[in-house]
Amino acid sequence: MLAVAHHCSIWLRVSAHCQLLVTVEKQLKVMTQIVSRHALVQTCGLTLLVLPFAGALLQKLMGKADGQNLVSLLAVIWKYRRTDLRAFMESHRAAIKKGQESGDYVPGVMNYYSLMSDLITLCSGPFWHFVPMFKGVSRAESHSRFHHTMTRYLGAGKSDSVLEIGCGYGEMGRQVAKISGASVTGLTMADAEIVGGNQRIKEAGLDDRCKIVQGNYHKTDFEDATFSKVFGIYTLKYSSDLDAVFGEVARLLKPGGSFLSYEILVTDTYDKTNPEHKEYVQNISTCTCMPPLWPAQAMRDAALKAGLVPVIEEDIGAVPNARPWYTCFTNGVYQCLACPLLLPFFRCAETLRLLPPAFSDWFENVLVHPTVDFVRAGRLGIISGTVVMTWKKL
Repeated sequence: MLAVAHHCSIWLRVSAHCQLLVTVEKQLKVMTQIVSRHALVQTCGLTLLVLPFAGALLQKLMGKADGQNLVSLLAVIWKYRRTDLRAFMESHRAAIKKGQESGDYVPGVMNYYSLMSDLITLCSGPFWHFVPMFKGVSRAESHSRFHHTMTRYLGAGKSDSVLEIGCGYGEMGRQVAKISGASVTGLTMADAEIVGGNQRIKEAGLDDRCKIVQGNYHKTDFEDATFSKVFGIYTLKYSSDLDAVFGEVARLLKPGGSFLSYEILVTDTYDKTNPEHKEYVQNISTCTCMPPLWPAQAMRDAALKAGLVPVIEEDIGAVPNARPWYTCFTNGVYQCLACPLLLPFFRCAETLRLLPPAFSDWFENVLVHPTVDFVRAGRLGIISGTVVMTWKKL
């Protein structure tokens, strides 16, 4: 009996020690979780805290925030770190759905630019389009060359009355006026762009020959044969009815007048049965609330139907020594946005309330896409961003 009691006593002591070890283990797990959570909060918090300082350092090393570089990304994160983007994403998706069902993408485009106009200006300055890029030539100089190239293709002169459709803040129109001396009217539907564009016209000292007015380029209030030149830079990608646009342009042009379009187009290499091709091209449209991108043939057909005669069709980026048109994104921006760790980090920071609700959703579906899709589609040759086409009204 004494032996049994002794063994029972030993078992009870072992059992008590085991229970103590289990309790200690549980407490250690809780403490580890707390420490890990605290460390995670500290890591995310410190990361967000140092963003402006990192941005300042990078700006000295790499350039300004409007240069489409890593500084631009830091500037975006910092600027929108306290903005609740849930309402914007809800309205954005509702507009996409409505556009796909009705074919009317105008409200969606306006909703998109109600937020994105300032962001694009922050990251890109006044230059909202892809242009031919060359080694040793800065982005600003590349755009300056582009302005002169477009003015030359347009054939604008001092005696011309020019209309820019879908002008945004009117950067290209102001450049045409400065280079050629022509009178330029910009047409946009966005109130903010009218106010901001006309302010920039005044600041440039061009209010004697430039103005921006409100209107839809599918159907305007201008009289017949009002303009000798009409042009659009990355404009027709927002239209779901090319026949209406070309018909209106033909009506507005004087006899002998010309129309220039510089567009992002689907190339003949695009294969609609290829899932990868389809994904990239579709992302470019839906993320910006645009209708599906047009192939060049659709432009040719609409112009012919409107009675316009083709003059020039040229990819001005497909020349010797030119870098890819999407080069502005491959200086670190694409590599950063394509990093698989970026979005999980933002989601974690959002969960910990270090970033606002829906920030990661907005960042993924408005910034990561379509940026990475432009680069990937460009590399496959299924999208071109530097095609210029001109027509003449007889």
